Amino acid sequence: MKTLTAHLLCGDIGATKTTLALYNLNDSPASLPVKQQTYQNANFSQFDDVLAVFLGTGSNIPQYACLGIAGPVIDGRARMTNLKWQLDEQELERRHGFLKVHLINDLVATAMGITNLKSHDVRPINVGSAKQTTSVMAVLAPGSGLGEAFLIPQGRTYHPCASEGGHSTFAPRNEEQIELLEYLLRHQSHVSVEQVCSGLAIPTLFSFMSIRHTVPVWLQEEIEDATDPTPVIIEAAVRAAEGKRVCGVALQTMHLFCDILADEAANLALKTLSLGGIYLAGGLTPRLSPFLQPERFMQFFIRGDFADILSRIPVYVVLNDQTALRGAASYGFHSFTTKNTWAHTSSQPSHLPQ
Repeated sequence: MKTLTAHLLCGDIGATKTTLALYNLNDSPASLPVKQQTYQNANFSQFDDVLAVFLGTGSNIPQYACLGIAGPVIDGRARMTNLKWQLDEQELERRHGFLKVHLINDLVATAMGITNLKSHDVRPINVGSAKQTTSVMAVLAPGSGLGEAFLIPQGRTYHPCASEGGHSTFAPRNEEQIELLEYLLRHQSHVSVEQVCSGLAIPTLFSFMSIRHTVPVWLQEEIEDATDPTPVIIEAAVRAAEGKRVCGVALQTMHLFCDILADEAANLALKTLSLGGIYLAGGLTPRLSPFLQPERFMQFFIRGDFADILSRIPVYVVLNDQTALRGAASYGFHSFTTKNTWAHTSSQPSHLPQ
């Protein structure tokens, strides 16, 4: 018979996959979960079905839940941006017997997670020289969409703030990007940054680059055979970057993508004055590593009247793909194991100089 124990369910619910983990609340967010499982969202019509499968495979029923959602969370309700799922804190409590559920934006979870990263979890693009221990930090996360969030310092802890900055208007930086914008405006009245800087945007960028570059027959065939062309395009670009196969159109597609990413990182840094650093996270970022080279990235990142300030801001690539899940755990532990209900915070990041 299943028993009710002091356990916390944590989740990272993205557009394509959901990762759930179960923690013992007598442990800490840094502890290994009791169990963890990842599911492909395409196999489920709603989140409740995923949850039912996960809870049905163990003997521990959690009392509490903290779930990071890829979409805005308003009044305890979340409608996912790139998936037709809707979640409601009270409905989840009622249907699954939780004492309390917290739904948080997935970038809030990621922001919480970066405060627990170790030095091996990040790769610096720009070491910077700003005072990292007392300043705002921001997260930019290209995945299926483009997420943005930031952390406000409060003493030696941080408070995470959600954002939907990825849906702000795309502003082209050079002639190539101006042509891209004109290309997209033929078919739509508004172009957001997410529409040119996310996993869903890569096929669009590739189509634009196909006008300017020849598409090899072998790549065209692979794209036509693929359910999702994005991994095919990225892999072709990686092979080209490594000199294994010539494919200018894929390589230039990914360079364009990362140029836009660098420029948006600078926008986020200026809007939040994130002297503590910009963190490039999200499911897509680890695959972008061959194209996120410091010299080119910083050419697009450092610009304008505040170029000197931007040059001093640290920029990191987050390598740990569990960052959002661990952040949800951190948020949940602080919410459900302390009386300080505002304490959606975490300690000083251990990968930063003290």
